[in-house]
Amino acid sequence: MSDENPNLFDEPEDERPTAPVVRISGATPASDDLFTEFDDEVATPPAPETELPHWTENATGQVPAVLNRPDADTDEDPWSAVQSPTWREADSDWVAEEEAFDASLLSSVDEEISMPIAPEAVLEDRQPWEFDLTEDLVPGATPANTDPDNGDSVTASPTDSAPPARRRAAHSRSTSNDRSRQRGRGRNVVSSQAQEFTAGSPATLDRPEPTSAGVAQGARADRNIPAAVATGTLIALLVLVTFDIGTVLALLLVVVVVTLSAAEAFAAFRRGHQHPATLLGLVAIVTLMIATYNRGTQALGLVAVLLFVFTIVWFMAGNDRANMLTGISSTMLVFVWVGVFGSFAALLLNPNLFPHRHGLAFLLGAILATISYDIAALFVGASLGKRPIAPSISPAKTLEGLIGGSAAAILVSVIVVQLIHPWTLVSALTLGIVVSIVAPLGDLAESMIKRSLGLKDMGRLLPGHGGMLDRVDGLLFVLPATYFVVRAFHLG
Repeated sequence: MSDENPNLFDEPEDERPTAPVVRISGATPASDDLFTEFDDEVATPPAPETELPHWTENATGQVPAVLNRPDADTDEDPWSAVQSPTWREADSDWVAEEEAFDASLLSSVDEEISMPIAPEAVLEDRQPWEFDLTEDLVPGATPANTDPDNGDSVTASPTDSAPPARRRAAHSRSTSNDRSRQRGRGRNVVSSQAQEFTAGSPATLDRPEPTSAGVAQGARADRNIPAAVATGTLIALLVLVTFDIGTVLALLLVVVVVTLSAAEAFAAFRRGHQHPATLLGLVAIVTLMIATYNRGTQALGLVAVLLFVFTIVWFMAGNDRANMLTGISSTMLVFVWVGVFGSFAALLLNPNLFPHRHGLAFLLGAILATISYDIAALFVGASLGKRPIAPSISPAKTLEGLIGGSAAAILVSVIVVQLIHPWTLVSALTLGIVVSIVAPLGDLAESMIKRSLGLKDMGRLLPGHGGMLDRVDGLLFVLPATYFVVRAFHLG
């Protein structure tokens, strides 16, 4: 094999056979120096190695970022539309984008702190997106561009002559320091208020205990006394004239008063986003008033069941099914509170239950006792009230007002009501005692509902009194009690 195919390279160059071979033109022998292959103008020395700061030193606040720098000599390059990335390293790179994100915000270590002993506190000072709402709640908080100690404007500092990057970092640090001072001041105020509140001290986050002067001023501010007296006098005259004419006209007045009160209650619930079935409720209340006048207590259960069924169908057929529970509950609440309680006035006027116009006497006695309680409770509480009976519901209703109103209701019942036939002294005294118990419950019940709805008055129909429901809230609770007192004493 070796004889037939001799190795050509083992023979001398002049004795080798001439055979076609492939030669590479322009090839140069390799060199150990890499930069000899390039021209001196093209070849560049390697970039010096960047020295990193020691891990114990403070952070510089600068991070690499990609900037938009189009190349100028890429007109004929098909990839010229694609812009090359550039690292954000020098101060000029930071100045190029004035509105760019301030990287110093990412730093979790302040320049004044060598080691992050309290990382959560440092992060709150350096990162503005972690904010505290107590800054806006504290009165007198100093803005960032003022001195937090005396409120004067901050003068120019030596950092104003520094480069823009350093000025932004210094501004960020000063702003974060001001923010930390304000946040700390807010926490101190809120914590001190919380400590005073838990200790039961007045002038806290909760409403302070009303004094006699405070209650008196609140009562005078809430009510226009001359307008209230004039309105009350007109209503009293209207009631007396209507009752003197006859039972039917008195029933018409009762239906109007109860319907207006129910309309105010439905409107209040709708303002509170409860979505009651107002039309169904008003129709049911008017129907209940007329039915109880003609059929007695048998109409109560029938109308209540029909209203509940039709209210369910109302919300099933409607599009507002998301508020079905609140709508049904508010509709039935107003119906029972105003309609059922008010229907006892129609029961007292029922000629089948109480003939010979005795029902007018019973209803008039209930009205007189309730009005006496309201007037005395208002003036006694405004002048002597110091201890509220339910501060979380109605701070203006005091124990002194309750005692004064109860005494007035009992005295008026004993002195005036017992003179109206067929009232007797014992039954009138019982009525006064019952009114002194249930009338405050009616007032507090309406106050609780108004507070839950965020309202001061149910309406503005009566000058100096608010709405119609604001004047008959106690009477609504007195009417069923009067009916059962009359039945208990077998009057009429």
